[in-house]
Amino acid sequence: MKTTLIFLFLTSFCFAAQDSAIVRFANGDKLSGNAIALNMDTLTWESELLKDQARFKLNQILDLQLPSKMDNKSAEEAGHEAILELTNGDSVKGLLVGLNDNEIRIKTWYAGELVFRRLNVKSIAISKNSRVLYRGPLGMDGWTLSGEEGTWTFENNELLSKSTGSIGREINFTDEVKISYDVSGKAMMRTKLIFFATDIKTATPNTGYEVLFQGSMIRIRRLSDNNWLDTKRISRQFQANEKSNIAIQISRKSRKIMILIDDQLQGIWEEDALETSTGKGLQFLAEGTTEMAVSNILVTEWDGFVDESLAEELEVLDPRVRMLNMQMNRGGMQMETPPEPAELPEGRMMLSNGDTLEGEVLGIEGEMIKIKTPFAEVVFPVHRINNIALKKANLETPKLYNGDVRAVLADGSKFVFRLDDVKDGKLIGFSQNFGRAEFVQSAFKRIEFNIYPKPKAN
Repeated sequence: MKTTLIFLFLTSFCFAAQDSAIVRFANGDKLSGNAIALNMDTLTWESELLKDQARFKLNQILDLQLPSKMDNKSAEEAGHEAILELTNGDSVKGLLVGLNDNEIRIKTWYAGELVFRRLNVKSIAISKNSRVLYRGPLGMDGWTLSGEEGTWTFENNELLSKSTGSIGREINFTDEVKISYDVSGKAMMRTKLIFFATDIKTATPNTGYEVLFQGSMIRIRRLSDNNWLDTKRISRQFQANEKSNIAIQISRKSRKIMILIDDQLQGIWEEDALETSTGKGLQFLAEGTTEMAVSNILVTEWDGFVDESLAEELEVLDPRVRMLNMQMNRGGMQMETPPEPAELPEGRMMLSNGDTLEGEVLGIEGEMIKIKTPFAEVVFPVHRINNIALKKANLETPKLYNGDVRAVLADGSKFVFRLDDVKDGKLIGFSQNFGRAEFVQSAFKRIEFNIYPKPKAN
């Protein structure tokens, strides 16, 4: 689609005070400091490394990283979380409060109620908000280091590795638990995490499970006997990422481990010994001098539901990985064969217990949803549904405009919009998906510029 150019002549937008931000440039350079003002062409920046404020051309800037924080109270009071996947690739999270043939409404903690055009929404996924076991980091309190002091530090709401060593804390894990976190840095795909450890004072505990992200592969090791479970391949689009969200879902009841990167399933492991694992330790391990940053750590209860149809996202292991599995499991190969995809028929919704329901949504009131089925009208909590069946529609994709930016928020929402103003701690803008909105500035983790390919010269 040809990019349409717009020309706006606006005064500078003034940002609220920040603890620390980072601007990254197209050539790979980055500079910490504070964003002072922004207009359609220029970012005004101050830094301890600069004598005076500097102005940078936006066409030279890759993104602006801001210190973000969530309104945890509002997020946790909601009984469910809806994830709207839009036709342009955006993903927006919130509380589903309304749905009809023309619009879909969600309530957010960062912009109040947003109303989306039905024609711009591809799908709606629902998950139950679970009890939070840990959310952070908020500092070094409660964390235990192995190795020398300073191996890990706390900066800009991140745990930052400086050299080889581990950092860990004890968490009262439930039988079914989800561990998610953001990881960034050049060492992102050479990282380790240990869960269910019984000793967090050492980087090599005798019990628990070590998850190793190594280039194109994910490997899990049972520390009690040093046996490796199956190796899985990481989808190619994540291997070159500088930052991703990792989610590890563990069930002692079903004895399964699921790992997702940026919400995309990478593998399912079956492990009988999970049932008797009792360790409380969660550890992050760094190797070498390459910096790695861990942030937005969230440990919650999990409902334990494994949607096997997600396995269609997995790639078949190549011969090199098969050989590695054979070497690690001397008794022979122990590879999982991905199950056949199980697509839901049109008009069917999957419930949280794995059952399916055919019907049409009649309305939503509070946390309750009313659905008309072929047999009767039923009412039950929204969080009991995994997806909303939307009526067929001729979907539309928003046009591309030169003034668009892409935002990534603290809760993982990401969307394209036109930034019109910044004032009183709010970012104000317009989206073709949901119209004009005012966003809490502290909700923004990253703002990306120059998001569309430049038109080729004739």
